Amino acid sequence: MKRQLVFFTSLYWIAISSVFAQDETQLAKLTRLTKSESKSERVTGFESIWKYWKQQGTGYSGFSDTPVEPSQPEIRKRDISDHELSSIAKLIKSGIEDSEPEVRKAAAIALASAPRSNDSVLASITAGIKSEDSTVNWYVMQQKTKAWPEIDIVINYLIQDLSDSDFNKHYSAGDLLRRYGEDARPYSKRIAEAIFDGKDEKDRNLKLFVLCDIGLADDAVATLLANASKLTEEQSGIVAMSLLENTNALRSLSDRRPELAQALERHSARLFPFLCKHQNRDHETRKWLASQTSLPANIMGMLGEPRFVKEIKKLEASASLHRQSFLAACRRACGDKSETVVEVTSQKPVEFRPESAWPNADESRRSKTSFGHGDGFTPVMVTGEIRGRDGSHPKDVRFFRTNDSMLLGTKQNIHEPLMYDATNGRFFNHRICSLQYWKRSGGTWSLSDWKRTNQSRSDRFQTSCVAVF
Repeated sequence: MKRQLVFFTSLYWIAISSVFAQDETQLAKLTRLTKSESKSERVTGFESIWKYWKQQGTGYSGFSDTPVEPSQPEIRKRDISDHELSSIAKLIKSGIEDSEPEVRKAAAIALASAPRSNDSVLASITAGIKSEDSTVNWYVMQQKTKAWPEIDIVINYLIQDLSDSDFNKHYSAGDLLRRYGEDARPYSKRIAEAIFDGKDEKDRNLKLFVLCDIGLADDAVATLLANASKLTEEQSGIVAMSLLENTNALRSLSDRRPELAQALERHSARLFPFLCKHQNRDHETRKWLASQTSLPANIMGMLGEPRFVKEIKKLEASASLHRQSFLAACRRACGDKSETVVEVTSQKPVEFRPESAWPNADESRRSKTSFGHGDGFTPVMVTGEIRGRDGSHPKDVRFFRTNDSMLLGTKQNIHEPLMYDATNGRFFNHRICSLQYWKRSGGTWSLSDWKRTNQSRSDRFQTSCVAVF
């Protein structure tokens, strides 16, 4: 028995040694390639690293307007030891600092597939953020560990890159600043200054959204107002989104930019969650918004005040059929009656399906000359009433989006903002939906499927057919 135990123990250590030997052999090969004098061999070495530790990815089932289970991802066949991870990460850091752009790119792509983070991986990520190579900056932002260095280590580089005219540089810097979120807020004044000091004003719109996501310190608010004269109408709307919690500053911006209320029409995706958040309490920004003249229809719908019904009807008189559908939804959000009522219960699923929204349903909407496909977006307002079989209304309601916004068919369960009045069961939701147009199937659009937390109640939804391209 003792002899047998020794025999099996020996086999175990032989197997372990064999595995380590294989890993060491592979690591030695990668080291030799990435440190070669030949540029092409160094590129090959980092491409080999990418293949060697490439992680499994999420599978997609193709475009679908109804949620489906994600397909099975490819199975990762190799576990990377901590020692191996550190050794490869050090090779990548040297590659990111290489003098040849092709080598730097290959190293950054390899880093993007790192299976997890440690000190060596984080050092490589930091080197990539600090790199002057915009291609490296771009690929480093794609890294899957989602671990980032402390912001004070890289903030100077990010602010400098944000002011750059190179898209890869300023987009990557802006993306990372958004990920830092509130941690970047103490630097918001410097960030605002960098945006206005940028070498190319055409990208200022995109850069200003960074401030919406990180929030503003008081000195950053002052910087924005001081530069109000440099803003286009569209940019003034973006700045307004960053000032929603600062009504006095919003009023000051409005005084300097009289067209501000109209500019907000394009930013409903940010404005609506804010209004939902404050729907059960008085908020000065909501009061300011309601006091504006000539509000866009979608803003009137989001405010939901009955006095706007007449204003929206005036707009409908000269609107296209497509626009009339949306305006009618805005009217209903303000309390007007619905033209179409759809009942939905736990026993009766949704049957409302506008024919024009489905492939091959309307020949007039199918192009005879164009090929390929196009992507777009359209605003959708869904209104309705939720009530039980006895006519009562639930105290609280939550809606969830069950499909992904890009129509890739993967199931989601994302809480959606909602305006809801428990006294009468009325609700409405405003969102921007993706549109996909395919030559072979005609135009199609998707409004995400909905589900509620309380499935036992009988629901009555008031809705309309939203026109599509």
